[in-house]
Amino acid sequence: MGRLIDAETLKQELYQQWFMDILLTQTSSEDMFYALAQKIDQQPTAYDTDKVVEQLEEVEKIMTSPVNKDCFGEECKASDCMVCLISKAIEIVKGGGVDGN
Repeated sequence: MGRLIDAETLKQELYQQWFMDILLTQTSSEDMFYALAQKIDQQPTAYDTDKVVEQLEEVEKIMTSPVNKDCFGEECKASDCMVCLISKAIEIVKGGGVDGN
């Protein structure tokens, strides 16, 4: 899967003088396309699906290993394991795998 970026941030940056600079300085449509492609590539990753999947796989390893007293930094009670798992999955998905989350 491709990298996900924040479209609103990109639009804001394009709106702020950058787009006009490109129109005034680039001579061909190929040059403009290349400059725009570079701008897109420079955008930070907003949601890293590979990182999210990697973190969820780590959770899966923890949950399929023998029950231990401290699976996610909290005391694990057998009756709470599903709640614990769902809470951890939600935390990972909300973090988006970006900036160590």
